[in-house]
Amino acid sequence: MSELLRNQLYRPAVVLPMVALMQVMVSQDFNLGQVGWVFAARGAHAALQRSRELICAVHCHG
Repeated sequence: MSELLRNQLYRPAVVLPMVALMQVMVSQDFNLGQVGWVFAARGAHAALQRSRELICAVHCHG
């Protein structure tokens, strides 16, 4: 069981989002409302970047 936990906790896909959440919570003084807005803005920005990449892949390199 400890091996399973160790393998799950040391995966970057699990640890990095938790670290990012802690960093934002500390910078926003643990205000969950502001943290939610920050993560929503980051998600929207990432989605916009990804959609731009997909559009350019179809139209620029097609």
